[in-house]
Amino acid sequence: MKTHSFAALAFLAMFVFAGCAAAGPAPYGVPVRFAKGRDVVFADFTMRYVGQRHVADPRFKPGFTYEDFEVRGAKGSQTVSWSSGTGLVDSAAFTVDGKPYELELRGSVAKKGWLRDDEMVVWPQADFLKALEMRSKAH
Repeated sequence: MKTHSFAALAFLAMFVFAGCAAAGPAPYGVPVRFAKGRDVVFADFTMRYVGQRHVADPRFKPGFTYEDFEVRGAKGSQTVSWSSGTGLVDSAAFTVDGKPYELELRGSVAKKGWLRDDEMVVWPQADFLKALEMRSKAH
């Protein structure tokens, strides 16, 4: 019985790893799941969720909560921080290897309704601006 269980687990592991390798890079412009400490590989860079931090501010008593991501491109790494600020859910602009991108959390022009807490949408900036324009024309 143990031999069959081990063989089944080994087969399942091979299937899962093969599926992950075949999936390719995460797509731009659609919700992608993320988790703390796990790399999300896009075509042009890799993002890793570092975690949440709170910053006090005397002008805004609740302070600000930031979601931090480490972004690694061919020419180096940086921290990209997203915050809803005082409640406006907007994208965070960042640049990797000279190319501009947008990071969306909580809400996205790509999806009607709210994103899950573990979802993000990353866009090349030009595509984001086109999607934003199309969405505003639809309303």
